[in-house]
Amino acid sequence: MKTLCLLTLSAAALLSLTLFVDTASPHHSTAIYDSGNPVELRGTVVEWRFVNPHCIIMLEVIDDNGDTAIWSLEGSNTSLLIRRGWTPVTLKTGDEIVVTVRPLQSGAPGGNYSNPRWEDGTPVDPRG
Repeated sequence: MKTLCLLTLSAAALLSLTLFVDTASPHHSTAIYDSGNPVELRGTVVEWRFVNPHCIIMLEVIDDNGDTAIWSLEGSNTSLLIRRGWTPVTLKTGDEIVVTVRPLQSGAPGGNYSNPRWEDGTPVDPRG
């Protein structure tokens, strides 16, 4: 009887924990990005990685001095982009695009991209 009582209390305690404790959601800090100084980048897609945890655009950008740099740009996750109609072939090597970027605080050519647009300013919208 004592064992049954202990098992019942243990089960009740475990159930209470699962009902009242928030689940931890995976995330990471965005402190590496300079969110206060976004930049517009125009360039050529070198590579499009449709992978988790974040999709990546490798973008060749030519600056005002004519120097070329390859920017590594982190975006959303695949599940969010899939709901927006994106696929592994939405972007192709050679596509000319424009993106808004929160650059890396370090000054390295990289950052977090948003608002992807085709060269003419039309939003990249695979659904039409």
